[in-house]
Amino acid sequence: MKTTILLSMFLIPSILLGQAINHFDDIDSKWNVAKTYPAANQQNPDFVATTTTVYGFQGDTLIDNELWFKFYSTSDSMFQSDLLYHGLLRVENNKVFYLDTLNQLDALYDFSLNVGDSVLYDLNGMFPEWLQVITVDSIQINGNYYRRLKFAEPIMNAFDELNEVWIEGIGSVHGPLFPYSPVKFSQEIPDSLFVTCTFSGNQQVWQHQSYSGCYINIVLSVDQLDLFDFKIYPNPFTNIIHIENIGIQEYELTMMNSMGQIVKQLQINNNNTIIDLSELKHGIYFLRIESRDNAKTMRIIKKY
Repeated sequence: MKTTILLSMFLIPSILLGQAINHFDDIDSKWNVAKTYPAANQQNPDFVATTTTVYGFQGDTLIDNELWFKFYSTSDSMFQSDLLYHGLLRVENNKVFYLDTLNQLDALYDFSLNVGDSVLYDLNGMFPEWLQVITVDSIQINGNYYRRLKFAEPIMNAFDELNEVWIEGIGSVHGPLFPYSPVKFSQEIPDSLFVTCTFSGNQQVWQHQSYSGCYINIVLSVDQLDLFDFKIYPNPFTNIIHIENIGIQEYELTMMNSMGQIVKQLQINNNNTIIDLSELKHGIYFLRIESRDNAKTMRIIKKY
C-alpha cells in the first residue's frame, strides 16, 4: 500500500504539466534505432559497426471500423526509400496492439502496468518467460512526465542481459517492435540496440543521452580503412593509452562502455596523443575515432 501511495504522489506532476505524447497514436511518428555489433575483417580485427534503422508509419487502413497504421522500417534516414512492411499498429486505452504480416494479433504494450505485473517475452523465439515489472517511475521530457517501467532480467542470463525498459508512449528503449521479437545482448562483445531519437508531430521528442546524434552509420570499407589507420597501445591498458599514426590533424575521440553509453569524449588536434583514462572502471570499452569523412571503432580493455 505504501508503494502505491508514493507512486501516485510521484506521478501527480504529469497531470499538472500536460499529457504525455503517445507516438503510436500519431501517423507522423518516427523511431531511430541504432544497432552496434562486431564487424571485423582481416585489415581491422577489432572493428565495431553501428547502423541506424528508422521505424515509422506510412498510411492507414480500416479493419472492422477500427483504424490501423501501417508500420515500416528502412535504413534511409529520410524514411522515403526501401521501406520494409512490418504490419499494423493501433492504440486503445493506453495499450498498443500489433497485427503482424501473418495477421497474428499481439498486445505489444500496456503502459498502465504496475510493479508486479508481468509480460511474456519469447526470447529468440525459443525461451518464453514471464518478466515482472520491478520498478515504475517517471521521467520528464519536454515539460511532460512519462511513466517509465523497468523489467526484471530473464532467468537465463549468464553472460548476456536484456535491460528492458519501457517509456510511456514511446515504447521499449530497444525499439518499438522489441517486445514482439526480443533478444538478449552480450556483456562481452559490442552488442547493443537502442532508440537514439523519437519524433512525433514532425518534432523531435526524445534523444538517448548516450548518443550525440539521431542517425549513426559507422560502416567502413577496406579502402577507407587503409586511408584511416591508427595504432592504440597498450591494449589491455592500466591508466594511459597512446594513439599514433592516425594520419589526420583533427578528429573526435569517443569512449563508450559495453552498454554503448558515452563515458569520455575529446576533440583531438594532433597525430600522436596520450590519453589518461585512469578515472574509468576496469572492463571492456569501445573507442571511436571520427573525422569529417571517416570513423573507426575498436575494442580496448582496462585491466585490473
